[in-house]
Amino acid sequence: MPRLSRRETIPEAPEKTWLPIIFGKELKETLTTEEEKKIDLFEQGLANELSTEDTIETAMQKIVKMALAAEFGPSLVKAKGANGMIETIVRGIMGDSSLRKQALLIADRFAKPKGTR
Repeated sequence: MPRLSRRETIPEAPEKTWLPIIFGKELKETLTTEEEKKIDLFEQGLANELSTEDTIETAMQKIVKMALAAEFGPSLVKAKGANGMIETIVRGIMGDSSLRKQALLIADRFAKPKGTR
């Protein structure tokens, strides 16, 4: 299974300008305080969880779990039956080239080698 690898073209610091675009906001739209908090929580979670040693599928699962936890709270991710929902979302992302590319950009941006957190 392919592993994540850091490319030189990805900036080291999170860019507040591209993540909102991925989530469907235009550059001219402003984020609400609540949306900013959710994005910050999502980014912090990914920075702590994603590793360059993760397989692509594992990274996608972590991204989906973190997005659900940031949007709806961690109890949703821990709920009975959540794994089936997460797997369905991951399959949907992996099956759509545009979504897969966006998710891989996010994974590549936040994945760090183990032991460097």
